[in-house]
Amino acid sequence: MDPNTATFVVNQLREDIRFGRLLPGTVLHQHALAARFGVSRQPVRLALQNLRASGLVAVRPDRSVEIVGFTADAIRDLAQVRLLVEREALALAILHRTERDMLEAKHLQARIEIEVEPHLIEELDCAFHSALYKPCGNARLLKLIEDLRRENRRPYEQQPLGSRRRAQFAKQHRALLRRYSTGDGPGAVAALEEHLNEMTRR
Repeated sequence: MDPNTATFVVNQLREDIRFGRLLPGTVLHQHALAARFGVSRQPVRLALQNLRASGLVAVRPDRSVEIVGFTADAIRDLAQVRLLVEREALALAILHRTERDMLEAKHLQARIEIEVEPHLIEELDCAFHSALYKPCGNARLLKLIEDLRRENRRPYEQQPLGSRRRAQFAKQHRALLRRYSTGDGPGAVAALEEHLNEMTRR
C-alpha cells in the first residue's frame, strides 16, 4: 500500500470537517469512504485512527465512526500543542529576524485587518505567523506549525469586521509584532501565549 494514500484520505477528511462539509454527528462507514476515494479499506482504517487520535471522530457501538468536530477539550489541547511548538519557533526566530521579515509581517497584518472573507483571513494569518517564525531556520518545525494552525478554522469564521473578537485578535497581533520588532523575546512569547489562549474562548 502506498503510505501516502492514508495521508491523502485523512487530509481530505480533515478538510471536510474544517470547512463544515462533514458536520458533527455525521456517521462515516469504511466501505463508503473506500468507494469515495477509490482505495481499499486499509488506508481508510488508518485515516480514521488518525482522526480518532486527534479527537475529531469517535467509534460508535456498531463500529461505525461519528464526526465529533472540535470540542472545547480538543480546541484546548490543540492550543496547548501549538503553544509548545510556536513558542520554540518564535524564540529561535527572534534571534535571526531581519528588517525584511518584520516588514513582511507588518504588511500581512495590515491586510488581515481589512479582509472580510474567512478563508482569506486564514491564509493571511498563516502567512503572518510564518513570516515571524521562518528565521528560526527549522523547516520541519515550520511545517508542523503550519499543519497545526490549519486544523481549526473556527476562529477565522468568528471575526467579522467590527466584532470584539476581530479587534482583540488585531490588538494581540500588533502587540506580538511590536515586541518581535524590538527583539523583546520574553515579551513576544507572552504576547503569543495570550493570542493562542484566545483560541479556547468561545
